[in-house]
Amino acid sequence: MTGFENLLILALGNCGLNGRIPNWLFNCRKLQVLDLSWNHLEGNIPSWIGRMEDLFYLDFSNNSLTGEIPKGITELESLISVKSYTYSLNTSTGIPLFVKRNQSSSGLQYNQASSFPPSILLSNNRLNGTIWPEIGKLKQLHVLDLSRNSITGTIPSSISNMINLETLDLSYNDLHGLIPSSFNQLTFLSKFSVANNHLEGAIPTGGQFLSFSSSSFEGNPGICGKLISPCAVNNVGLQKPTPSRADSKFGRSIILSLTISVGIGIALVLAVLLLRISRRDAGVPIEDAEEENPIFSDAFGPPKLVIFKNADCKDLTFTDLLKSTNNFNQSNIIGCGGFGLVYKADLPNGSKAAVKRLSGDCGQMEREFQAEVEALSRAQHKNLVSLQGYCRYGNDRLLIYSYMENGSLDYWLHEKVDGGSFLNWDTRLRIAQGSARGLAYLHKEPNIVHRDIKTSNILLDEKFEAHLADFGLSRLLHPYDTHVTTDLVGTLGYIPPEYGQTLTATFRGDVYSFGIVLLELITGRRPVEVCKGKNCRDVVGWVYQMKSERREVEIFDSSIRDKDCEKQVMELLGIACKCIDQDPRRRPSIDEIVSLLEAIEIGKP
Repeated sequence: MTGFENLLILALGNCGLNGRIPNWLFNCRKLQVLDLSWNHLEGNIPSWIGRMEDLFYLDFSNNSLTGEIPKGITELESLISVKSYTYSLNTSTGIPLFVKRNQSSSGLQYNQASSFPPSILLSNNRLNGTIWPEIGKLKQLHVLDLSRNSITGTIPSSISNMINLETLDLSYNDLHGLIPSSFNQLTFLSKFSVANNHLEGAIPTGGQFLSFSSSSFEGNPGICGKLISPCAVNNVGLQKPTPSRADSKFGRSIILSLTISVGIGIALVLAVLLLRISRRDAGVPIEDAEEENPIFSDAFGPPKLVIFKNADCKDLTFTDLLKSTNNFNQSNIIGCGGFGLVYKADLPNGSKAAVKRLSGDCGQMEREFQAEVEALSRAQHKNLVSLQGYCRYGNDRLLIYSYMENGSLDYWLHEKVDGGSFLNWDTRLRIAQGSARGLAYLHKEPNIVHRDIKTSNILLDEKFEAHLADFGLSRLLHPYDTHVTTDLVGTLGYIPPEYGQTLTATFRGDVYSFGIVLLELITGRRPVEVCKGKNCRDVVGWVYQMKSERREVEIFDSSIRDKDCEKQVMELLGIACKCIDQDPRRRPSIDEIVSLLEAIEIGKP
């Protein structure tokens, strides 16, 4: 089959395809995104996949593929190093692109191919064999999902060389051996699972492993440490004494007695619980959340809903909250974070709210919830998102915010078709000024380091006024403190260079991240691009290169490349470059940045 030599994207997820992966695809040598997920494909993954030099997103998940993972996959050039592309997919394709996540009609939407995270998704097939150690060469890969197969062998320690890896899922396989301790070097790893294998030994400590829940490791009886079970100290070289027959008999008697005692104890506990439940049902009824929404259970008791005095929804009840989000229906999702989803809520009084639902048994989730409540209960400013209230219910934590009609800055700059052109120069400058004022207030009044300043955490109201959001990673500094020691967290592309070396979060680190936001407003590029030319994947490096060649004007986003505002954009570029200085001591304070930004007058050429 010919005629598709220039094909760049092929997405045929959930199309009922049968048979094998067709060999004619090899003629599509320019393919960058290949999605054949949720079909009925059989046979082996062809070895020629590794010779598709531009391919950076591969999804064969949820099929019936068999055989080994071909070694050729470890040779995907665009995942080994940044490629020089003849055609950039950073511009809008004109049509929405969807990635399937289930068999429903909905999926994750991307309007630019560069928004696809570099991924290899082979989950839920019948693959066997081992994981090639050479996979560690794929240093540009962000997502590796080999879950729900029959993969054997050990986990290669070379995976720790994949420095950009954000998701690693090896669950539901036949892997054995240890979890490599070098995995604690994967500083951007936010989702990890090796559940339901045959692994053994200690769970690595440090790094991102401090934030993973026990569900990431369950189903491996030989694993110990962290939330699973403490590791026993092995006295290597000491022979265990052989128990005598009398000791063995005595031991069996003890075990039998303990078993009977435990059984009686469990029976008593169940009796008490049944008695309490019957008394509760006979007394004053509580809101039956389980009947409204099965994902909430009455076993946790009534929800603890707190609404602040200055909120727009003072009389809101938990039942109202469920109804307003259509029982947290997927159709109400308007955003996502590291530990939960954000839902649109149509409240009974006619107003709207955004409800972030954090869930899970992870200690990091609880810390995010507490940090958010603490930060926003202390901080009240027109350029910060307003927290209306919060709710604790079992393992769920709900945060209720004022609703931002125009979503995030990230959406307008990078996702919405023609969104960038709608954000004219005056609007972008107002967003920069408002965001800076919000950050200056945080640094000065409640003394808070945000730690996650980025365009997706800058929300826009109906007038496109900026509001800083997502304080789950924020930390409160005591008076006269200059920094706080913390784990390495944040978002790839926004983390200041000194942070990874010192593990200290500072106000100047927030300034660096804000400088990246300014570069995005000027260039329209993401901090880390996938489909860009050699040495241009990092927006900071690209900007410095263009400045050294005196080609600054070419940096500007096409929608603000206007002689009338060229001088102002150059001034903003100068401020951004001060913010991203490699030496934090040379970066301006956020108060200085506010003064510099306000000196750029809106609407004045």
